[in-house]
Amino acid sequence: MKTFTSLIIILTSITASAQSFKEESVSNGSLNGALTTPTKGKIKTAILMISGSGPTDKDGNSALGLNNNSLKMVAEQFSENGFAVLRYDKRGIAGSQAAVTDPLSVRFDHFIDDAKSWLTFLSEKGYNEIVIVGHSQGSLVGMLAAQNNPNVKAFVSLSGLAEDAGEAIVRQLAAQSPVLEEDARVNIDSLKEGYTVKEYNPFLASIFGPQIQPFLKSYIAYTPTEEIKKLDIPVLIVNGTTDLQIDMPQANSLKEAYPESELLIIEGMNHVLKDAPANDVAANAATYNNPDLPLSDGLISGMVQFIKKLK
Repeated sequence: MKTFTSLIIILTSITASAQSFKEESVSNGSLNGALTTPTKGKIKTAILMISGSGPTDKDGNSALGLNNNSLKMVAEQFSENGFAVLRYDKRGIAGSQAAVTDPLSVRFDHFIDDAKSWLTFLSEKGYNEIVIVGHSQGSLVGMLAAQNNPNVKAFVSLSGLAEDAGEAIVRQLAAQSPVLEEDARVNIDSLKEGYTVKEYNPFLASIFGPQIQPFLKSYIAYTPTEEIKKLDIPVLIVNGTTDLQIDMPQANSLKEAYPESELLIIEGMNHVLKDAPANDVAANAATYNNPDLPLSDGLISGMVQFIKKLK
């Protein structure tokens, strides 16, 4: 009987923990997402989470076969700390596939407009104290969506670039395949000057193919270090020391561009917000497809501390 009673207590505890937040599917035109809210207590602040580049869904997973649930875990832990959290599938991805009828017509500005529409969605639900948390490419989207919106009270750049995407492409190619660096530099400079690149190295077709250039041109038109200066709200810049995609100089440059911001560095955290080694690329990459790994220690507590001290 004592063992049976103990089992009931354990199961009750697990159930109570599982019910500390609830999640509902939400729609905004042809875009779809999930709203996670605490089951108890008064909700003061809503968080709009914006995912990163490529075919990344609201959970931080990719149609390319990567499954880590990083953003889903962030949302749930935010709600456990008393916040409403809205995360959404990017247009053309997962539940928001219907938002794109012609993939070649998509521009970076569409992502900005989508984020703004979700801000309006939250405001119409009664949330007038909103914090934007943008991960990777979502950091730049969030910066631009936050500008001149009185309902956005703070912004968190989570593993976000400081340089424009064109400079990032050239830098990453220089590290991975130096022989392609010069070609990439010429192409990026041409796009920045408004030209269409008609000749490119065939090894760079996935970057500079004619069907990709219109989106890329719209993307590299924005420089994060310039856009962050246009904010007039509290800003937190978060980066991990083992992030192979967005390295520490990027976080430092954002901090320099917005000196009033706070900088949170998570030791050992990689781009999908999990612990990973710095000098083992294969082991680091393996975390991108492991949803069982927890988020790095200090990530949630650091962001929660920043948000809770907002006036």
